[in-house]
Amino acid sequence: MSRRRLERVTELIHQEISKRILLLKDPGLGFITILGVRLSPDFMQARVFYSVLGSQEEQERTRAALDRARHHLRAELGKLENLKASPELTFVQDHSAEEAQKVLEVLNKLEKDRQHDASENA
Repeated sequence: MSRRRLERVTELIHQEISKRILLLKDPGLGFITILGVRLSPDFMQARVFYSVLGSQEEQERTRAALDRARHHLRAELGKLENLKASPELTFVQDHSAEEAQKVLEVLNKLEKDRQHDASENA
């Protein structure tokens, strides 16, 4: 398969899952964002990366809700005429936004400390 087709199908899956997640009625779903999809070259496996805002408990409930919705979402992808077979979905929580926030907090604290030290030495 061509790399271009893989990229197009990956983007299609990303868009469709993002749309379909909003339509799910599961009360366990938190404030979720689909960050990306990584599709295997044979189009049979799709790793869906997501982030969730909220407490650890809310994140766990969202993970469980996504696990419950996995088969439904795969069936919905199967209805797309661009796909011959819908891939098996694996949801992977991406913690990079949380980690970036922690780094920013540390940098802000360092900057405040530096300004405080500069004002004391002036």
